[in-house]
This record gives sequence, structure tokens and C-alpha cells, in this order.
Amino acid sequence: MREAFPPLEKVPHQLLYLIYGDKDVYRREAKFSILTALAQLQPDESLCIRVLTDRPQDYAGWPVETVPLSEQTLIQWQGENGYHHRRKACAIALGLTLAEKTLFVDTDTLFLGSPHRLFSMITPGRYVMDRFEYDWSYVCNRADYEKLARCLQVHGISSTNSFKLYNSGLCGVTDGDAALLEKSVRLIDEWTQGSFDIHTIEQIALSFAMRDQPIQEAKKFIYHYFADKNFFHAMQKHFFARYGEAFHPELPELCNEVPRSKPVPSTWERLRIKWKLRKKRGGMKKVGRALLFGSAAPAHPYYEICRHEWWESASREILRWDSVTQKAFFGSGKGWPKHLPKPARKDDQQAIIAYLRKRIDQHS
Repeated sequence: MREAFPPLEKVPHQLLYLIYGDKDVYRREAKFSILTALAQLQPDESLCIRVLTDRPQDYAGWPVETVPLSEQTLIQWQGENGYHHRRKACAIALGLTLAEKTLFVDTDTLFLGSPHRLFSMITPGRYVMDRFEYDWSYVCNRADYEKLARCLQVHGISSTNSFKLYNSGLCGVTDGDAALLEKSVRLIDEWTQGSFDIHTIEQIALSFAMRDQPIQEAKKFIYHYFADKNFFHAMQKHFFARYGEAFHPELPELCNEVPRSKPVPSTWERLRIKWKLRKKRGGMKKVGRALLFGSAAPAHPYYEICRHEWWESASREILRWDSVTQKAFFGSGKGWPKHLPKPARKDDQQAIIAYLRKRIDQHS
């Protein structure tokens, strides 16, 4: 039995989010993304923002409309094969009934330009996606893509007649695209039968359904930080700790104080670090790079908050090593490892080693 959703006015344009669960980090992600969209609007512009969520109370007082989702709906949207990213395709399909143009946005997305620039790119039969990632021919022979390759052969697709795969972190469609989303959901169900090895089947299905249509990339107007979440989560936590999560009119402008990139050293510093690590190989080079990048991050209040995420990256690499290699890395003393260049900030030496030892001890 399908759930009856509360009636909403059909609008020309809408920014659409899907968020469920009670994890603070994803709620902050969504709210910060919304703030970056609002911060890009001109004084005379307005924006309809809708949030599909099982926790509408989290957005009370925010300039958004919520569409409550029950547990039953979330289970139904996941499908019989238990693929939770299927929910995104179902959310977009529902969104088509609420607006003439829908811009679906993953919560880990920052707006660098006005959403209206993206709405202007969406027309019937012309779509907007986050960015082009690769051609099917690039991955079709990889072991984890073997099952999907067999499924695509049924549709006449091989490495010789490939199609482009897009990241669906942002997806712009019109209310005339119901059949497109229905096809995407059917493909997801077909490709996830039995088991599935690829977590991005949803965006592959959408890309396949769109393959004969013109698609424009949104990457000039947004930053989708899916690969750097830890850095942005740390900065967003600090931002909302400073200003609170209750919405007030100054919040969109205040969000501009948070950098739109992770803390990366200057070009000159990166070259210096590369030179210092030129003789290192494999895991040792990865660890050295992460530690030195964290120490050489640009001076900025929010970068100070998340520098340690570089150290965390190094600790994850060290945890992959066996105990003998770990012991050799730290050596017998408590000082900086002799086989690694020292960090730019002298005070970081003890702080980094203490951090790494604590992380290793927690997993021993």
C-alpha cells in the first residue's frame, strides 16, 4: 500500500533533499548545504527548498517545506533487494510531482553559485548532473563490475558501444521525466537481484537511462565533497557549535566564513613536501604526505579545527600495516620517526605522534 503524502503546491522550481536517520553529522550536512544555497541568492531571488525526511522536527523554523517519510516508505523505497540508494531515485520520482523543475541535491554538496543558474540549464529532454566521471568502457572489465557487465549485455551494451557515467550528487530533471525515473528504478531492481558489488548502481542506472540525451555538468556551480567528508564534517560541527542550529536570517551570510575546500598547503609547500618524500614509497609515502599536509595547512580558524583529519588519514594507513611495520615506524623513542621529514610546525611533532599512538592503541 502506497503512503499518501501531504499535499504541496506545485511550484516552478524546487531544490530537493532526502535525509533520513538520526545521525547529527548528516543533519548538519543538509543544513549547511541549504545555507550555501541561500547564501548565493540575489536580494530579489527566492528559492523553494523541500526536504524529504523521517525527522521533519529537525527543520522546524528553517525556510524549507518538509515532506514526512514514514519507516514504511523508506523500507518500500529500498526495494526487495535491500539497496538503500534506490531511495534516491524514488525521492526524485516523488519530487517530479511537486515542481516543474527539480534539482535534487545530495546533502554533502556546497553551492558556489546561485541554484537559479542551474535551473536555467534544465529544459525538457536536457538534464543537469553533478559531473562526468568516466565511460562504461573504463570500468566494464573490472572484477567488481562483472555482474553489472552481464546485465548491460542484455541491453546491448559492451565496451565497444559505451555510455557516459555521471555522478548523481546533483540531478536536474523536469516534471515530464517520470518515465525516466521509472526506468531507472526498474534497472536498479534488475541489477541488484541476488547481490550487488557496486554501491553506485543508482547513478549508473540513471546515467544509462539518460544516455541518449544531452547532459550538462554542474561542477562550476557546486562542490560535492563526498571524498573529503571528514574535513567538512569537522568544520560544520564547529560552525553550528558557534551559531546554533536554529535558523536566523544572518546564518546564510555567516556560512561564508567556512572554507569551501579542505585544508591543502600552498602550491609551493606541496612541492616542498613532494621533494622531501621523493625517496619514500607505498604506505610510508602516503603517511608522510598526510602528516606533512596537515602541518602545512593554511592559517585559518576552520582549518585549525580539521587539520587533525589529515593525521587521521595517516593513522588509517598505519592500521593497515602489520605490528612489526608499525613498531618500526614509531621506533624505540617517543620523538619524531627518524625516517620521515619533520612537519613544518615544530609543536606538531609531539601532538602528531601522541595522536597516532593513541589511535593505534585503541585498535590493539
